[in-house]
Amino acid sequence: MKRLLVTVALALLAVPSYAAIQYEFSQKNITGDAVTPATDLTARATVDGQSSRVEFLGGNLYPPGTYVISTDGFRNLYFVDPQKKWYTEVNTSSITAALGGGSITIENFKSDVKKLDDQQIIAGVPTDHYRVTMSYDITLMMKTIPLKQHVRTDIDTWTTTQFGTVNPNFLGNAARTGNSQLDQLIETETTRVPGFPLRHQVSIKTNYDAPARTNLQRPTSKSITRETWVTSIRETTAAPGLFTFPATYRRADQPELPQTGPPTQTLTFEPTGGR
Repeated sequence: MKRLLVTVALALLAVPSYAAIQYEFSQKNITGDAVTPATDLTARATVDGQSSRVEFLGGNLYPPGTYVISTDGFRNLYFVDPQKKWYTEVNTSSITAALGGGSITIENFKSDVKKLDDQQIIAGVPTDHYRVTMSYDITLMMKTIPLKQHVRTDIDTWTTTQFGTVNPNFLGNAARTGNSQLDQLIETETTRVPGFPLRHQVSIKTNYDAPARTNLQRPTSKSITRETWVTSIRETTAAPGLFTFPATYRRADQPELPQTGPPTQTLTFEPTGGR
C-alpha cells in the first residue's frame, strides 16, 4: 500500500516552484500480466510552493472523496478520508532511505535524453516533447539468492515552462535514497527534462534471470505502462486552510479517542521553526 502511495507522490513531484496552480489530471497504470489489475484515477491538484493537496475524484486506485496533503514538498504525506474521519501518515524520506539501504545493485546503466520536433497543445497550452530512455541491470538479494533483472524504461514527456520550471534540488532531495546508483537512476528520470509535464508516459519492460539453485517460479518478463494526462490547468490563489484537515480526525492505526478541543481546530503540519 505504501509503495502505491509513494508512486503517486513521486509522479506529482514535478511542480512549478514560484506560483500556486490548480490542475486536473487522469492517470492509468497497466501491467502486462493477468494477475495485477489495471488501475486508474482522476484527481484535482493544488500546489503552492511546497504545499500541495491532491483530491481524488474517481477511479479504482483511491476512494473518491479522499485526498492527500503535504506542506514540505512531499516528504511527509497525509492521506485523509473525510468520511471515516481518519488519516494515514507516510514519510517518503524513510521509505526511499530503506530502499537505498537494501541489497540493491545497479549495473550497466545507460541513458539518453532527446528533444523531439513534434509539439502538442495539451489543456490549451503548447508543449515541448522530450524522450528519456534508460537501460540497466538491477540485482536484488533475497537472503542469499540474487534476483537479477534487465530493465528498459522509455519516458515520453510533454512539458511547458509557462508555469515556471522544476527546481532540480527540490526533486533530488525529495527522492534521495543514499544508494548512489539508485539515486542516479531517479535523478535521470525526474530532473533531466525542463518544465512542468502536462503529459507523461512511462513504459517499463523487465526481463528476469531465473535464480540458480532454486525452484522459485516466476515470470520471465513483465511490462508496465503508466500515463498521466493533465486535462485543465490554471493559476490560482490557494487558501491556507486548503492544506490542513480537522484535528479531530484520528490516525487510521489508532483507536478512536474522545473528542477534545473545538471542532474547527485544524492540523497544519508546519515545519519546525516555520518556513
